[in-house]
Amino acid sequence: MRNKSGLRPDAALRLDRLRLVREQHGWSQRELGRLCGMGEAQIGKYENGENEPTATKLKLIAEQLDVSIDYLLGTTDDPRPALSRNELNPLERDVLNTYRRDGWLGLIRMSTDQLAKDMADAKVAG
Repeated sequence: MRNKSGLRPDAALRLDRLRLVREQHGWSQRELGRLCGMGEAQIGKYENGENEPTATKLKLIAEQLDVSIDYLLGTTDDPRPALSRNELNPLERDVLNTYRRDGWLGLIRMSTDQLAKDMADAKVAG
C-alpha cells in the first residue's frame, strides 16, 4: 500500500521518482533494465514497490538516470548527482573553498584580484 507521496510506508525508494525520471529519459522499463544489467520485470517490481533494489543496483540505476541516489530515496529534491573533488578543476575548487570559508565577500575579493591580474597580463601581452 502506498501513501500520497508514492512511498510505501516501509519503503526507502521513491517509486514516483524512479518512474518519472525513467520516463523523462524516454526509456521503457526494458531499456533501463538493459542499461543496468537487469531484466524489465525487475525494474517493474522496483517501480511498483514489490521489491527494493540493493545498494549496488540502486547505484547503477541512479548512474544510468543521471540523478543522485539521495534523489531516488527522497532525501533531497535536487536530482543532480553530487560532484566529486576530481570533477572540479583547481580554480573551481578555489572558488568553492573561498565561498565556504569567506562567503560572497570572499568571492568578490577573489574575483577582483583575478580581474586585476588578468588586466595586468593583458597589458604585458598587448
